[in-house]
Amino acid sequence: MNPAEYFEKNRYIYLSEVLSKDVCKNLTQHMHDLRKEGKLVQDEQCPLSWSIYGDPMFDGLLDKLAKPIGDKLGVEILPTYTYARLYQPGDILKKHTDRPSCEISGTMTLGYDPESAIWPIFFGKDKGDPGTSYNIDTGDLVMYRGNELVHWRPEYKGKWQVQVFFHYVDANGPHKDWANDKRAVLGTDPKPNQQKAQKDSEPESYPFKYHYTPNTMAVLPQADHVPGYAAFFSGFQPELAFTPEECEKIIATADDQYAAKARVGSEATSKTDLNIRDVDQYHIGLNEDTRWIYNKLILAVAKSNHEHFKYNISGIVHELQLLHYRSDDGNGHYDWHTDIGHGQSACRKISISVMLSPENKYKGGDLEVSDHGVLRLGIREQGSINLFPSYMPHRVTPVTEGERWALVIWINGADRFK
Repeated sequence: MNPAEYFEKNRYIYLSEVLSKDVCKNLTQHMHDLRKEGKLVQDEQCPLSWSIYGDPMFDGLLDKLAKPIGDKLGVEILPTYTYARLYQPGDILKKHTDRPSCEISGTMTLGYDPESAIWPIFFGKDKGDPGTSYNIDTGDLVMYRGNELVHWRPEYKGKWQVQVFFHYVDANGPHKDWANDKRAVLGTDPKPNQQKAQKDSEPESYPFKYHYTPNTMAVLPQADHVPGYAAFFSGFQPELAFTPEECEKIIATADDQYAAKARVGSEATSKTDLNIRDVDQYHIGLNEDTRWIYNKLILAVAKSNHEHFKYNISGIVHELQLLHYRSDDGNGHYDWHTDIGHGQSACRKISISVMLSPENKYKGGDLEVSDHGVLRLGIREQGSINLFPSYMPHRVTPVTEGERWALVIWINGADRFK
């Protein structure tokens, strides 16, 4: 069976030595250099890792490889875009299929930590298929039907791996209009133009107010003010606060999960210590069913950072944590702490806590923030969003009656605090 027949039958094929080891070494260094220059970003699909869309060097290869790869597959293909990632420890690529511009895609390993094993990729016909795995050596390429085949990777156990994705469409197929990913030319990122258009349509400042105490609202001073605690709730910006129905929907995501006791400490030294933190923890990953939660929080962050914090932020790099504090489980609580630590947590900028339970369903369980020496009591209203700098000490007092549900996340930056 020739390569074209194999690809047509199986919808994927392994191609060896597409690029030389020397070329891969240079491209790996290119990714590390981009990381040092702050040109990589963290994306939704692999939030722990660093990535770049449409880099000119990779897009140039995309165009150059189109004809030889197309000849091998027996399909005339048009380049759409490249996407390169510098994978980091602990990341997971969940089971998924790709968007139209990834109709015929290829994944290539460019380099990896020599003390780590190559991170395998799995391909299956559907999400129930255990799949076929490949450990792709440097310079080799697996081409696959990205819209059809489910593909994924388990949790990454190595230190780093550089991967590049070459995306194409069938020149005679239903997605041919996605050539260049609808960009004018290869080697460009469409997002700057989109961001400019959005910026042009925004007002000069957001209609945004901040909360100091449970009964007093005020607009914070501007340039000379050290940013502290802020909040969204139904009294101000009700479209940003979560509705009671939305809160219950978020809590219901725990129904199909198993709780684990939340840990304390950095990723490398984390441990369970119920004297410090006693709360059941669930995770809410980003998918089509939960994207609305992430989108709402991102909008709240965009508004608050624009007017108040003004930090260099890059976005959410963790899954959301759904926390369940119970009075019948040792008075659930979290003692004084900050959210900045070692490793990835060193670049946390803004901490967020969303109150999901009705106020009358529990006693105690107050969010308290030490705001530059002043104790701030977080908003308890169901659906409120509490925000504060991640360096600020804060705690959740013991829940003495009932149960308290909350959603927490941190907003990171590409650099340390500024």
